[in-house]
Amino acid sequence: MKFEYWLSNIYIDNTKKINLKRSGIEAKTLFYMKNDELEKLQILTGKDIEKIDRSRQTWDIEKKWEDFVLTGINFTSIGMEDYPQKLVEIPDSPYALYYIGKLPDESQKAVAIVGARMRSAYGCEVAKKIAQKLARNGISVISGMARGIDRDGHVGALEENGLTYAVLGSGVDICYPKENKFLYEKIPHSGGLISENPPGTMAVARNFPLRNRIISGLCDKVVVVEAKDKSGSLITADYAMEQGKDVYVVPGRITDPLSRGCNRLIKQGAGIIYDIDDFIADITLTVFKECVQMDFRKNVLDKKSLLVYSLLDFSPIGLGELLEKVPYGLSELIEIIEYLKHIGFIKECITNYYIKTL
Repeated sequence: MKFEYWLSNIYIDNTKKINLKRSGIEAKTLFYMKNDELEKLQILTGKDIEKIDRSRQTWDIEKKWEDFVLTGINFTSIGMEDYPQKLVEIPDSPYALYYIGKLPDESQKAVAIVGARMRSAYGCEVAKKIAQKLARNGISVISGMARGIDRDGHVGALEENGLTYAVLGSGVDICYPKENKFLYEKIPHSGGLISENPPGTMAVARNFPLRNRIISGLCDKVVVVEAKDKSGSLITADYAMEQGKDVYVVPGRITDPLSRGCNRLIKQGAGIIYDIDDFIADITLTVFKECVQMDFRKNVLDKKSLLVYSLLDFSPIGLGELLEKVPYGLSELIEIIEYLKHIGFIKECITNYYIKTL
């Protein structure tokens, strides 16, 4: 681990570090390789090799690791047993994680709650209520411990003695913002403080968009409570959609700047939270509902209709794309689509583009 810790402190792209490991080059091997051997790998640039060489000349492996262990901070890197599998599956996985407390239990569901720093009283109340009900149902709350909605989400979970995890834009040994010191001290007792940044890293602006991919990566669904047109919360939502996660938003008035980002996400296809209990039920009963619905559909639909229906989604899919995927001609496919429309299983949202309605 001391060699993994060394490599995590060198500012080289995560992807390159991970590619080295996947090529069979562990951190310990890398530490002792000569520069010309590193060049032959064709993974690192000349500047990368300079950084590694400079670090090897100044980094006392044993002393640095001993000093780190004394901090009480935990460490893991990709490939280790405790590294979250959910993060292995995202683009640009963090090479290493530092944490105080514990990492999320991946056998439990987790929801990220994010939103505006300068939120309204209404946003504060809604974020807390969502977090409280998630906690009561054994669902972890993940956020970034920022001012506003992030803070409200953590507080709501803690008020119900639930699990909550904060992904920081600084090192885990630095509390930012300072007014969230009470959260910084309390969260590790019921969850954890997590960062890909080595201890001592200050909270600088460039770190926050990057940490958002970890927030979305660790959760199953993302909830955006309030967000302006240009908001870090929208970055988290974008990462979530790239990672294949569902995004839900709390809708707001079209005249309210704090609702513009949320309403735009709705336009893009995000789910709407119109009732908190209903939202929680959707999360906790997803597996049951999907089984019941699929059994119902199998009983109603014939083999051809079921195949076409299974190829559709809740985002529009065109007739041409469907035609490429089915062993039917155009006239037969249109006949099946018309039948599915007639019984209310799908609808035509744009000419020749279809979505599921059930």
